[in-house]
Amino acid sequence: MTSPEVVLAEVEAHHETLTAWLGTEAETAVLDRFLAGQSPDFSLVDIEGRVLGLTDLENLLSGARNAAPGLRITISEFAVVAQTAEVVVCRFLEQHSIGISRRVTAVLVPDTAARHGLRWLSVHETPTH
Repeated sequence: MTSPEVVLAEVEAHHETLTAWLGTEAETAVLDRFLAGQSPDFSLVDIEGRVLGLTDLENLLSGARNAAPGLRITISEFAVVAQTAEVVVCRFLEQHSIGISRRVTAVLVPDTAARHGLRWLSVHETPTH
């Protein structure tokens, strides 16, 4: 089983990559690295309730390079909710320096070829007020 510290390290690294893409004039390799962290079966329920697949996510992010210059994303209130040999479910608060925050539940699956040995299978975002 993956320790909670390793799961948190993956969550933070994944968001650092996303921050680099959305908040700087990053090279395309940064977006590629972010997308490579997702499982081919990835799905996202965004804050508007839309269900997006990996191709949808790529299309959404491809035009968002430096969309929020200087963006910072912090992760807090992290907890592993459930874990088996096949899946890790975690929940955390994601706060953006531009005033957006959301509570996120994420499902990660083991993959020895992935950073921290985990890939993102599903994410469900809920806005906070």
